[in-house]
Amino acid sequence: MDFQTYSKNVIVTESLQQYLESKLQHVEKLGVKTLSCRVDFSRDQHHHKGDIFRVEINVSVPGKLLRIVELHEDIRAAIDLATDKLLRQVRKFKSKKMDKERRPSRFPSNEVNE
Repeated sequence: MDFQTYSKNVIVTESLQQYLESKLQHVEKLGVKTLSCRVDFSRDQHHHKGDIFRVEINVSVPGKLLRIVELHEDIRAAIDLATDKLLRQVRKFKSKKMDKERRPSRFPSNEVNE
């Protein structure tokens, strides 16, 4: 999956980029067509004790935007939590799409001809 990363008050290292890529590959395996993916990293400025990292993932799928925001003291833990939420949303989106395709039509073809 191709994704763009943006950071504010955080340095995104190569190892962090690879870690994120390995986590987002799980979403790609589900087989949902993604139009774009944007990941924002930032350090929350509202907390005075310690660093609180914010990870925001925006994924565009046909007809919908999946958006996840997660806060945590460890940036890798925030990535883990955000990708888990993203996986749940993608599975829900995929199951809704499959259910619509399987739903019987309102007017079956044999009843319309009679």
